Amino acid sequence: MTILYIDPASTSALLYIILALAASIAFALRGFFYKIKNLVLGKGFKNDHDFEGYDIIFYSEGKQYWRVFLPVIRNLVKQGQKCGYLTSDENDPGLDYKSELYKAKYIGNLTMTSVYLNRLKAKFVGMTTPQLDVMMIRRSKKVQHYGHIVHAPIDIFTYRKFAFDYFDSVFCSGPHQLEGIRKLEKKRGLPEKLLLKTGLTYYDVMLEEIKKLPKFEKKNPVVLVAPTWKEYSIINRFGVDFFKSLLKNSSYDVILRPHPQTYVSFPELIKNIEDTFASEPRMSIDKNPSGTESMAKADLMISDLSGVIWDFAFLYSKPVLLLKTDFDSIEGFEGSELDHEMWEMKERARLGKIFDENDVENISEIVNDLLKNPPKMELQKLRDESIYNFGRAGEVAAQQIIDILKDLENKTGN
Repeated sequence: MTILYIDPASTSALLYIILALAASIAFALRGFFYKIKNLVLGKGFKNDHDFEGYDIIFYSEGKQYWRVFLPVIRNLVKQGQKCGYLTSDENDPGLDYKSELYKAKYIGNLTMTSVYLNRLKAKFVGMTTPQLDVMMIRRSKKVQHYGHIVHAPIDIFTYRKFAFDYFDSVFCSGPHQLEGIRKLEKKRGLPEKLLLKTGLTYYDVMLEEIKKLPKFEKKNPVVLVAPTWKEYSIINRFGVDFFKSLLKNSSYDVILRPHPQTYVSFPELIKNIEDTFASEPRMSIDKNPSGTESMAKADLMISDLSGVIWDFAFLYSKPVLLLKTDFDSIEGFEGSELDHEMWEMKERARLGKIFDENDVENISEIVNDLLKNPPKMELQKLRDESIYNFGRAGEVAAQQIIDILKDLENKTGN
C-alpha cells in the first residue's frame, strides 16, 4: 500500500488556497444575494432625476464623514463646479450646507440607499465606503467613474477583502496605501486603477477647528484614552481593570473617547465602563462627534491600533502611549495577502512609547513618568513622510476630480 505524504509547508499552502477560495466564494454569493435583493426591492423604484445635471455626486454613510467631504465640496464650489451629496444619516450636517452649486438629500436606510445608488446617474461618484460591488452598494451602469476617498492615515491591511478592487480611483492619504493596493492588483490580476496622492481632507477641517479653540485652563494634566473598537483594543482586552489601574496613584485626569462603533458592537462592555466610573470625578467620557477638543486638552494619548493616534501626533505634536498590538493577518482582511510590514507597525514606535499587557497593572507609573519626561520625537518629519498635502488636501482632491471629469469628456466626447 502506498502512503501519500504531504510535507507541512505544502499543507499550509494548500490550506491557504482553500481558505482564500472559500472567502472569495462567500463574497461572491453575498454580492449575488444583495443584487437579487436590490432587484426585488427596487422594482418600480425611481429617483425622479433628483440630481439631473450634477456630474459630481458624493455618498456618505453617516454624519461622522461630513468633515471628509466638506473641504472637497467647498473647493469644487469655489471653482464653479456643481456637486450633489447623498447621505444615509438624517442628522448629517451636510444636509444643511448651503450653496447655489450644491444639493443634498437624505436617501433612507441602508437597503434603500443601495437601491438608490445602484440606479444613480453621474460622471463621478465619490465615497468613503469600501467594498464597492462586493457588499450592498453595486456599481451603477450610469456612473462613469467611482472614487474611494481614504479617511484615515492607516495602511490597507485592516480593510476587509476587496476593499478597493472595483473602484476606478483611490484618493490616498500616503505612499504606504499606494504600495499595498498595487501589490494586491498585481496578485489578483486586476488592471491598475488611478491612485491619487491626495492626503487627508478632514485634516483641513480639524486644523481650522484647532485654530478656533479657546485656551483651556486645567488643574491637572489630561490623559486621553482613545482605543479602536476591534477585539484587540484596550477596552476589549482589559475592560474596567485598565481604568482602575490607570487612575491608581495618579495625578492626572482621564478622558475616555470610545470609537463610535464600540457602542454598536460591544454595548454591554462600554456600559459596564460607564456605570463603574459614573461617580469618578477624575474620569469623563467624550461622546462628541469631533474629538478636536479632547485632543487639544490632552497632554498624552493612550491607544492601540486606532487611526486616531496619527491624528493626535500629526495635528497636535504630542506623544502617544501605545498598547503592543500584533495584527494577525486574519482571512477576510487585505493584510492576509500582503507580505510587507504594515505601516502602523513599522512607524508606531516613533510616536512615543509602547507598553504590553504585563505593564497594565503599573500603567499609572508609566503615564506619570511620560508626563514628567516627554520622549524626544520627530513627529513633523514623520508626518511629512507619511501624509500628502497636509492642510490642503481638499483643494488637491477637488482639482483631481475636475481632472477626472476632463479625462472622461476627452474619452467620451461629452
